Amino acid sequence: MRAVLKAYNVTNRKIYVADSFQGLPLSNPKIYPADKDYNFARFDELKISLEQVKLNFGVYGLLDEQVIFLKGWFKDTLPNVPIEKLAILRLDGDLYESTMDALNNLYHKVSIGGYIIIDDYMIPCCCKAVKDFRRQHKITDKITVIDTLGRVYWQKTK
Repeated sequence: MRAVLKAYNVTNRKIYVADSFQGLPLSNPKIYPADKDYNFARFDELKISLEQVKLNFGVYGLLDEQVIFLKGWFKDTLPNVPIEKLAILRLDGDLYESTMDALNNLYHKVSIGGYIIIDDYMIPCCCKAVKDFRRQHKITDKITVIDTLGRVYWQKTK
C-alpha cells in the first residue's frame, strides 16, 4: 500500500502497520474456544522483528513518516490507536481472538466505500471470527474470494 501511495505521489495518507513483531500470541481457548486447535505461537518463521520489517520497507525506499508502526498485541494496541478513518483495513490475524480484536477496534473506522481484506479466511478460527462479527453487526456486504490461498474482501456499504 505504501508503494501505491508513493507511485501516485499521495502524501496526505498514513499506513499503519500493527503487529506484535514477535509472532502470534498463545491461543486462549478458555475465552476463545474457536482457537483451541491452533497454536501458531510455536512457529518461529512467523516471528519477524520490527527492525527486519523496517529494513524491508527501506530496501524499496518506502520507510518514511507516512508509515506508522504499532508494536504489540492487537488487544493492547488497537483500542487506543489514533486513527479516525480507514480506506482499507487489511487483517492478518490468523486466530479468532486476533481477528475479533482487529474488527472490534477498527471496523467502525472504515469509511463507507472502504474495503476490508482478510488474509486468513481459510483458517477455520479466523473464518468463524469474521462470520460471527458480521452476524453480530448485521453486515451483509458480499464477501468476494481473492485467490486460492483463502484471502477475501468486501466493500463496506453502510
